[in-house]
Amino acid sequence: MAEEALVAVAQALRDQALASNQRRALVLAGPADWGLDAAKTVLAGSAAADGQAVWLSDRIQHQPRLPIGAAERLLGLELDTLVYDAHSGIDLDALGAALGSLTGGGLLVLLAPALDVWPERANPLCTPGAPSSQACPHPMPPASPGRPSRLVRRLVETLTRAEGVALVQAGQPFVALPAGRRERAPPALASIPPDRDAAGGDRTTTDQRLAVAAILKTARGRARRPLVLTSDRGRGKSSALGLAAAELLAGGRCEILVTAPRHQAVAPVFAHAARLLPDAQMAPGLLRRGAASLRFLAPDHLAQTGPHADLLLVDEAAGIPAPLLETLLRRYPRVVFATTVHGYEGTGRGFEVRFRQTLERLTPGWRSRTLITPIRWAEADPIEALLARALLLDASPAAAADVATATPRTCTFTRLDRDALAGDEQRLRELFGLLVLAHYQTRPADLHQLLDGPTVRVYALSHRGHIAATALAVLEGRLDPDLGAAVFAGLRRPPGHLLPQTLSAHAGMGEATGLGYLRLVRIAVHPALQGRGLGRMLVARIQTDALDLGLDLLGASFGATVGLLRFWRRCGLTAVHIGTSRNAASGAHAAVVLAGLSPAGIALTERSRRRLLQRIPALLAGVLRDLEPELAVELMAHTPQWAKTPGLDHQSWREIAAFAFASRPFEAVVAPLGSVAAAALAGDRCPLSTAQAEVLVAAVLQHRRPNAIAALTAASGRAEVVATLRAAAQILCQCLGPAELAADLRDPSARCRPARAPL
Repeated sequence: MAEEALVAVAQALRDQALASNQRRALVLAGPADWGLDAAKTVLAGSAAADGQAVWLSDRIQHQPRLPIGAAERLLGLELDTLVYDAHSGIDLDALGAALGSLTGGGLLVLLAPALDVWPERANPLCTPGAPSSQACPHPMPPASPGRPSRLVRRLVETLTRAEGVALVQAGQPFVALPAGRRERAPPALASIPPDRDAAGGDRTTTDQRLAVAAILKTARGRARRPLVLTSDRGRGKSSALGLAAAELLAGGRCEILVTAPRHQAVAPVFAHAARLLPDAQMAPGLLRRGAASLRFLAPDHLAQTGPHADLLLVDEAAGIPAPLLETLLRRYPRVVFATTVHGYEGTGRGFEVRFRQTLERLTPGWRSRTLITPIRWAEADPIEALLARALLLDASPAAAADVATATPRTCTFTRLDRDALAGDEQRLRELFGLLVLAHYQTRPADLHQLLDGPTVRVYALSHRGHIAATALAVLEGRLDPDLGAAVFAGLRRPPGHLLPQTLSAHAGMGEATGLGYLRLVRIAVHPALQGRGLGRMLVARIQTDALDLGLDLLGASFGATVGLLRFWRRCGLTAVHIGTSRNAASGAHAAVVLAGLSPAGIALTERSRRRLLQRIPALLAGVLRDLEPELAVELMAHTPQWAKTPGLDHQSWREIAAFAFASRPFEAVVAPLGSVAAAALAGDRCPLSTAQAEVLVAAVLQHRRPNAIAALTAASGRAEVVATLRAAAQILCQCLGPAELAADLRDPSARCRPARAPL
């Protein structure tokens, strides 16, 4: 195609974009060098709205350039031209993040291989040593022309059908867009005139002004009335948080905390607040004006330390686990939760479904507001529609009415053929929509893994043609001995082998790397069907499939909660490891659960479980001292076959009895009680109540002071904590103490008598 014609096409797209305040895309498909030259021609010959083009590429050194893996650095910026080099590979997270910075009137230039061969090309991001290498499993599977990328094939189909996109292929004549696709321009943003804020700065929509007013009402009004802000990308949600924060800071003494899954996500909040407060002092994660401040803290740090705040702003709340959000909701009387409903930042719809119940239970006076009007581009933007379809940002599970009668008896179990799944849009949207709804960390990259991951297996329970439940699993393990030894020594971390690597490098099970695993990565049951046994049915059928594959173990790794540990236990998987640090995003410790399938797998599961029970008392006294006591109880429980009577001497038991049945102080029996507690909690011979078990863990294994335990539990104070400990000690004496002690306990006058001194 002649350079003049290419420039004319690009300029026509730019003119359309500027006239409608929307965005357009130009796809340059062909050899990599041809695409680079064509892009330079386009950028040199067509008039940009303002500023320079930013290139996202791992191979082109054109400036300004960012590696594909650094695309999130564009968050909060405004671009009028973006060049994405797909010859470097497709990263859906990066593409989604970058396109969010492309404003109305902007142009996306996509450099791609020839469309007919693009799906056959190996993804360069899965090449060892690639600058933006994705988590591709070791060893890297060879490129296979017979197994084209399902995701790229779907992306090509989406691009060829999308409005607002011009396709130019090397060596082929340009085919103009069909009549009407250019003429039918949606209303410009000018049809909804924005106003300026009080300071004469940022332009704001009516939605934003109402959101700012709602935030201020939350900050200044009655406590325990949190606000939930939801929107799609580009609606000015973060800007509204910044504008409201600026007004509060300008009013005088006010401590505002802001949190989000990533520090960079709140950059627009600080930028908009700082723009209205030119006299404020700026530092990383801090904006201070006199006695007032806006400060960022990570979610896990915020939940653990609980510093004072007059107002807490939680941005991209969908990317934070519900238990962590509940902790923040309980702790802070004035909170604003803001989240993207359709976006790569997190699962906004899952947040709405799961967290709404928590809000109703804890703060029934909560309020909500949705921002609808886009501020960076006009409504009906074709690139927004293209992105939503390509990344399945608007995917939804089946309607509740379509699966309402589903039970384990009516559901059909299937390991899905991914070629068929990629071609069945309804089924794919239902399945991915269910995953999005169920998990707070589902991202567009998960769609790529779902369709193309070389070790991925996709399972589903179907009811009358609709997805009732689904699970993703990956094959792991069977590493060669030399690599396994390097993993155990902490020298290697081969991607794609989470379970064997965790068990070897962290749990001390060096033999774990040589076994074969099926790891359940995601499992989701339709919200209308939870509690009917579909999840357990799905896991049981997957276990059978793993057996048929000749694997040794079925397992999972997840942010530990009591509910999840109990679910996996009911499914037959045993807890064998707990991480010693909290995940920065979830605030939870990672747990590993296993079910042995082969003799070697069964043996590894039992050894790992024994090792956990042997180590956990020391861990709870040290690095796991802040672990929730109820979680420790669940980790240690349900192992009666391994519980042994502790080897305490008679005098130690007499000390425990004196505490349990008389007035011996608690501090005098911490050591002997600690020796008894682990065995008591691991077995089922001691009928301890939930409160007794949790207080026992906190006091004698984690060495928390009674006053601190009272603050953690429903106890009214130290006296009630000690009373609970005495009641627990009485049960321990009766069920684990030696026979002669039991006889003494039947004699009230003898049970606390000092032991007879030896002759």
